[in-house]
Amino acid sequence: MATIYRQQRQHAAPSALWPALLALGTAVTILGLLLITNPFATAGALAVLAGIALILSGISETIAAARSKNTATAAFFGMLLVLGGVIVLVWPGVTLHVVAVVVGAVLIVSGLVRAAMMRPSSSRSSQGGSGGAVWGYVLGALSVVVGILALVWPGVTIVVLAVLFGIQLIVAGVAEIALALALRPHPQHPA
Repeated sequence: MATIYRQQRQHAAPSALWPALLALGTAVTILGLLLITNPFATAGALAVLAGIALILSGISETIAAARSKNTATAAFFGMLLVLGGVIVLVWPGVTLHVVAVVVGAVLIVSGLVRAAMMRPSSSRSSQGGSGGAVWGYVLGALSVVVGILALVWPGVTIVVLAVLFGIQLIVAGVAEIALALALRPHPQHPA
């Protein structure tokens, strides 16, 4: 998800955080695949997968906040995801309805925060940096749509929610992996 990194990718120097982003992106992608391949998991298993995925995404965003121009907003976004994941994990006897509502609410708010974080970068779009903003808006909109679906049909579409949340995690995880690879230092070749 590393929205902030995408905003600054063209102008940022290689980062020492790229291995952490690579590991988190891989973990988020794997969790997304698990949700898609096993959407009929029990409520407990689905809650654990969703909780871990939210926590890992939140950690990734919080790490990325260190390089953000909107550090407080980016850190809030990451902490919101972590908080949602912790709530899902520690709620004993959680039902599918509760998982759907918590995940849906967190996805809506995080999607809106992601879009708000893109707004300041829209003034830089004339400098050729709008690609990151577009992806930020797309991921934010995807989060809001999946969140709304979770709230509107929590009991009926839990399988659809698992698949859609899995797809959102895969997209975000692959984006984090690509970003990590783009931020790794390149060896200097003598001219």
